[in-house]
Amino acid sequence: MRRGLLRSLAPAQRNAFGRCWRNASSLPPGTSTAAIHADTLAAGISTDFDVSPPLSLSTTYEAGEHVYSRLSSPTRERAEAALAAVESTASHAAHAVLYSSGLAATFAVLSRLLPTRVAIDGGYHGTHLTIGQLRRISGGALSEPIALPPAANAASTLREGDLIWLETPRNPDCRVADIAAYVAAAREVGGVRVVVDGTFAPAPLQRPLTLGADVVMHSTTKYLAGHSDALGGALCVGDAELAGALRDDRAALGSQPGAMETWLLLRSLRTLHLRVARQSATAAALAEWLHRAASGEAGHPLSGVVAAVAHPSLPSDPSHAVAAKQMDGGGGCFALELSTEEAAKALPAELALFRDATSLGGVESLIEW
Repeated sequence: MRRGLLRSLAPAQRNAFGRCWRNASSLPPGTSTAAIHADTLAAGISTDFDVSPPLSLSTTYEAGEHVYSRLSSPTRERAEAALAAVESTASHAAHAVLYSSGLAATFAVLSRLLPTRVAIDGGYHGTHLTIGQLRRISGGALSEPIALPPAANAASTLREGDLIWLETPRNPDCRVADIAAYVAAAREVGGVRVVVDGTFAPAPLQRPLTLGADVVMHSTTKYLAGHSDALGGALCVGDAELAGALRDDRAALGSQPGAMETWLLLRSLRTLHLRVARQSATAAALAEWLHRAASGEAGHPLSGVVAAVAHPSLPSDPSHAVAAKQMDGGGGCFALELSTEEAAKALPAELALFRDATSLGGVESLIEW
């Protein structure tokens, strides 16, 4: 709206328009609107009249809000404000801390919480490597990995000082863990933290903080950056004091993301809600079509080739009931098992629109044996 038109309005009318956009706290948290505007309206973040956030490449600053980019930078603060708005809801405010990779974020939360044991069940191999690093550094005193018990039995297995690591949906089989049930077990024992790796299902598909999780970890390389061009990681927490401690640790360890990667992440958060909703719906449609082949549907072109399909949207999937109450969509990844190993190894090279490459969450479709 042109400023001249605003001036022509009565003061009350101008104030009404102003309230619509001047205050970041008035934005509906967790929405696509917040993802676009929260960093622009956050107190202390100003870039004058830039519609698109500028990329700040400076490593050092004259006297003012910023001193040195290892400590803080305008681009990183904007991206953290936007991601915090994405993770927040009306009842649960979130704080975001960005890192140079998902594994850097994983190490950051483990080294801050210093668990005696980590209850974990499969999932991404890099997480286990990171746990092993902390175990080595501590001389075996910390982060002993133990098998994640079923949620119903967790309280009898866990003890104070433990950490529950839930990767949900899990890589690569898309199994969904009941976050609320594990949080309840952790609270029953006391002194047990719950960290959720939400890389396979970022907001708005899943919001672990609203279910009681202490920390949500993301590899921002995946859905959040969403274009296969920016490596990064993030921790999202509801506790402002914990977020401050994580930032202090980050400054000490030097695990900040680069300016370009941070700017690309900020760019991509603007379209996150649209991208993940469409990717999730497309994956569900493909999984359902492939499941019909696995079920032996007469006349299906892949009948006898596809042995099984895993995606939480499928009513037959073991995780379907938990996903239905915990997620808003099954996510953009699915797994399929073919009738022979030879067929599975050959499949990636036979597809025209899927690239045979590691990673996920980008605008292109990837497949890996």
